Amino acid sequence: MKHNLEPMGDFFNARASDYDEVHTSHISGGIATKELIAHYLPEGTREVLDLGCGTGLELPALFARLPGAKVLGIDLAEDMLALLHERCTGFDVQTLCMSYFDYDFPPGRFDAVVSVMSLHHFTPAQKLALYSRARSTLKPGGVFLNCDYFLGSPLRVRLNFLRLALMRQQPGAMHFDTPLTAKQEMKVLRQAGFERVKTLWKVKNTEVIGAVRPAGTQ
Repeated sequence: MKHNLEPMGDFFNARASDYDEVHTSHISGGIATKELIAHYLPEGTREVLDLGCGTGLELPALFARLPGAKVLGIDLAEDMLALLHERCTGFDVQTLCMSYFDYDFPPGRFDAVVSVMSLHHFTPAQKLALYSRARSTLKPGGVFLNCDYFLGSPLRVRLNFLRLALMRQQPGAMHFDTPLTAKQEMKVLRQAGFERVKTLWKVKNTEVIGAVRPAGTQ
């Protein structure tokens, strides 16, 4: 069987014009998944790091609630980032066109790290490394918010990774979804040093999972 997988950045650049319609009409929760992140950001949030920011669908609600916020968005697809800047004209948004795995996370800089429908392409080991760095870039008491879709059973998770291995592809290199279960996702966040890890919102297979960097940690 032939599988025509595309490199991650190429996949999303080719679909930038359709991204908003797909992510508001064809995922569980619809547009609410883009607006809820703002709802769960603590009062006083000023600096936000957005992993896999895409076209910035989640940012209008964020700026409506926190008009003085500053956002740094990271995404592989330059065409998506161009649409983000059109959407967020007049707001304090900077972007980096790169993999967030390659970002040099500055210690203790951000009040919040967020991600919306981006992190379902990686292994638990990859996520543990990323989430440990995300925790370190938060200020003590800062929050991590991930809105994503999750599978209902560990067996389905294993089967997806097996399919990818049979295609001789590394998770995250090509576009291929490998979501974890929500329970697995929360376990990785706790292993990365987060506390108060829990589901904040759920519709079908889409959840917002929140976590907090403990005060007094390095």
